[in-house]
Amino acid sequence: MKNISKNRGFTLIELLVVIAIIGVLSAIIMVSLQGAKSKSRDAKRVSDIAQIQLALEQYFDRNGVYPNALGDLTSGSTVYISVIPTDPINDVTHLYRYYTDSNRFDYVLHANFENANAALTDALSNSPISGPICDKTSPHFDYCMGPK
Repeated sequence: MKNISKNRGFTLIELLVVIAIIGVLSAIIMVSLQGAKSKSRDAKRVSDIAQIQLALEQYFDRNGVYPNALGDLTSGSTVYISVIPTDPINDVTHLYRYYTDSNRFDYVLHANFENANAALTDALSNSPISGPICDKTSPHFDYCMGPK
């Protein structure tokens, strides 16, 4: 007579091995997604800075000087940009900063990138609005515009 076992389930060892494999795979996927998210945020920063540059140049063309603050682009009789973009993270270290000199003929736009990626900073330096790059070093980026 054959002794046939009626247990058709998985053993504890088999279940633990499968759970461990799933855990390792999900950890790898999570790490990969974090890199993609930070690159996406950096691409948004490039787009935002380009929008601000365009609004600043429109302001300069109409007024002959750059504004004292970015808020001047959204107020007054002429609105140059409907909303000033904010950094995707928007915390103490991730803000868009705008500086102008006392004559308001020069400005600097500052953004903090999460990745040291020349393609991102080149996208700004190759934008239709020309200007010298002040500093392309990670983890921040400055875009400067000098006198016309």
